[in-house]
Amino acid sequence: MRAIAFAFAIGLAAVACGSSGGDHDDSAAMLSIEPSTNELLIENGVFPTANYTAKLTYPNGDTRDVTSEVSFAIDSGYGGFAASTLTMTAAGKASVYATLVDKRATAQVIARLKDTRVDPSLPAGAADWFQNNPEDPARAPTVVYPPADVVMPRNLGDFEVHWTDAVGNDVFEVSLKTEFADVRAIVPGNNGAIANSSWMAFLAKEWLDAVSFDSSVQFQVRGVQSSNPTVIGPTQPQLVKLSNEDMLGGLYYWAATAQNGPYGIFRHDMSHPGQPAEQYYTTAQTGGRCVACHVLSRDGRHMAITYVGGGGPATMVDVETKAAQTETRAWNFGTFTPDGNEFLAVSNGTLAVIDYATQTTLATMPASGQVTHPDLSADGTMLVYVQKSTGGDWSFTGGKVMMRTYDVATRQFGPEQTVIADTANNYYPSFSPDGKWILFNRAAGGDAYNNGNATLWVAKAEPNALAIELVNANAGLGLTNSWGRWAPFAQTLGAANDPMYWITVSSTREFGVRLVGAARKPQIWMTPFFPNQMTSNADPSAHAFRLPFQNIDSNNHIAQWTEQIIAPQ
Repeated sequence: MRAIAFAFAIGLAAVACGSSGGDHDDSAAMLSIEPSTNELLIENGVFPTANYTAKLTYPNGDTRDVTSEVSFAIDSGYGGFAASTLTMTAAGKASVYATLVDKRATAQVIARLKDTRVDPSLPAGAADWFQNNPEDPARAPTVVYPPADVVMPRNLGDFEVHWTDAVGNDVFEVSLKTEFADVRAIVPGNNGAIANSSWMAFLAKEWLDAVSFDSSVQFQVRGVQSSNPTVIGPTQPQLVKLSNEDMLGGLYYWAATAQNGPYGIFRHDMSHPGQPAEQYYTTAQTGGRCVACHVLSRDGRHMAITYVGGGGPATMVDVETKAAQTETRAWNFGTFTPDGNEFLAVSNGTLAVIDYATQTTLATMPASGQVTHPDLSADGTMLVYVQKSTGGDWSFTGGKVMMRTYDVATRQFGPEQTVIADTANNYYPSFSPDGKWILFNRAAGGDAYNNGNATLWVAKAEPNALAIELVNANAGLGLTNSWGRWAPFAQTLGAANDPMYWITVSSTREFGVRLVGAARKPQIWMTPFFPNQMTSNADPSAHAFRLPFQNIDSNNHIAQWTEQIIAPQ
């Protein structure tokens, strides 16, 4: 991950502001850099260097070389200087700065990046097949994943492309291109789960090298037939829009099954693209007991868990040490206060405020009916939850989304307010990071637990709000789009800095050519939410993409976010 951070080393060279040799007055001189413009090429991981000089030009036209006296600098995201030698490490357009006491000069440098990876199973010259041969769109593959018009975090890493091919191409070039970068992978095909299908994943470094600081990236698939690689079949390039900021925060989720390994809670640090999710609290730590439902404090230091499913024993876990408290009570759903010291827990339709350290009850919420699925706003002042008609904490019908104020200091609850009340079953509500929006699940019929027709909706955090379906994110019915949750940080998109939040959901939708038909299983998907589009009654979501760090062989549910991943001792 790259951060744009300027590292200007202010020159401390001993250069007087008055006379400096003969009749030359440095205070009247102009500082300049050579070369004033420069273009460099980063090719296959080799970083180019360039030497710079600096000079003072006096009013009478005389010059003096001051290269050894100035301090050179560049935005540290693009490269760095050793004395007057620049090493460029990222693609893009940047400024070079020279500083001499109170004088500063600038120059422009452009770095272009080219990288080609050839799969070792292919002939060494396979990349040449895609250089000078003619293209025939009639021989083009068909891109299956990612979906069109997708928006992704700029530091996603492990970017996957899936396609089908009906014309016999068996070797493919998959590329990522921006104004300054051209990254390609030459790979064999036919490795998908269905006939004539293929997929590949760019390495995290390849993705980050291509993206650099650009606001979007194009990908394209081109295919040839290895037995006669004289004609290239090209797809149309597709655009991926990128968030202006890196994705941060930590994600904990329940992997419900595993092949030849433990199962339970896994986690991933979004600031470490390319790393697979790590086992955090699984059957390896619990003596084989299933640990599934879990809630994290916003700072990532405390976790509440339940064992062996609904109604089972529950406890608190210190995330840093993985030390679990003694099991003294049970709950099924809950939410932490902003400081993580108290936990609002639901058991048998009643919400209690529990002390994290002792698990003792500090208060009980009065309500007009049985409640479940609570969530506190980030500032702890508002509580959203479900009031249900019939059923248990996790398996019920007739759910209404309710809201009320909450005072963390006094543990006092304000009057109940109905946000969403209709004939559908509404459940799993949660507040956006700014507390202005409520995300929730809805199913037209059936039970709240594992409902195959669950969909995502959003409403303003106000009484009798209008519910808006996230149509693009849902991608239809029958996909079990369950347990939507907000990532903890606001972000922006594009030159206009359009406000944006990220939403994750567990979904059984098809994943390109890898999880298809009967092989579908729950995976964690992500979509952006654009609050400004809610005001125009447009769909405020985009097509979802699968988070790449998950094990594709496990059933992944209950994605819960924290602001940071706490490393265990």
